[in-house]
Amino acid sequence: MKLLFILSFTLFIHLYANTQLKSNYFIQENYVVVSNIIKGSKSELKLFDIDKNRHSIRIKTKNLLNKLNKLGYKNISSKHNYTQFTQKSPINTDRLELYLRKIYIKNYMNIDIHSVSISPRSYLYEMPQNYHINLPRKAYLSNKGIIEIKTEDNKKIFFNYLVKARISVIISKQMIQKDDELSFLNAKKKSIMLQKFRALPLQEINKATLQIKHRVKKDFILTSRDVVGLFLVKRGSTINVVVEDSNIAISFLAKAKQNGRLGERITIINSLGKKLKAVVTARNSAEIK
Repeated sequence: MKLLFILSFTLFIHLYANTQLKSNYFIQENYVVVSNIIKGSKSELKLFDIDKNRHSIRIKTKNLLNKLNKLGYKNISSKHNYTQFTQKSPINTDRLELYLRKIYIKNYMNIDIHSVSISPRSYLYEMPQNYHINLPRKAYLSNKGIIEIKTEDNKKIFFNYLVKARISVIISKQMIQKDDELSFLNAKKKSIMLQKFRALPLQEINKATLQIKHRVKKDFILTSRDVVGLFLVKRGSTINVVVEDSNIAISFLAKAKQNGRLGERITIINSLGKKLKAVVTARNSAEIK
């Protein structure tokens, strides 16, 4: 029986070895127990009490680690000097969560949202009945941020939020030079966890539509800032031009006097040296309307 206890305790300690502490824990009660920290632990041994008027406690991580070590929880580490425990407010944030989900779903194709965590920046006993939601215009470029609500009496209440989700992005398979066409030859689609971006990441590769604005390195996440519409017609190239008049279509070759993207109007010169205006319709193709 003693041997069985030793084996069980050894296994228990092994399971919780190499645990990385978080910087902030949200808890239900106004006190901290071991199970709040150690995932899977059933210990309800009280470690700290939280001041009822503050609803949170911030302690030195080294003191917390020493306390856990004395209880037999070894090899636990942290990247933070302090660890905070915050009592959850007894409020319903479903409306805010739904609002955030809609924003992220609108901006990311095929997003798989795992969870949305929302917590007020100060303890709330209840949510106001009527309020307006405000979110920074480009909040969707990050997986976390601050969402604000404004009540009928103009009171502002702020909430921290965290969105855990997977999205599809386009990354470079190799170094891509400036003005190169973006295609599956030099880039690929990859699923990653939502993170912070400087601009909306590309999520699809459409053939013959985009080119790179500047040189990018391998495994680079491409965003809207890194691409521009592909020049389907290049200055000095010979292109096929179609003229449609009623039921008659005439085509001829001409020289492009300028670069042109899909739908752009460019100047061309026909075989007689006459300058004409044509609209780019495809690669090395244009139409006079």
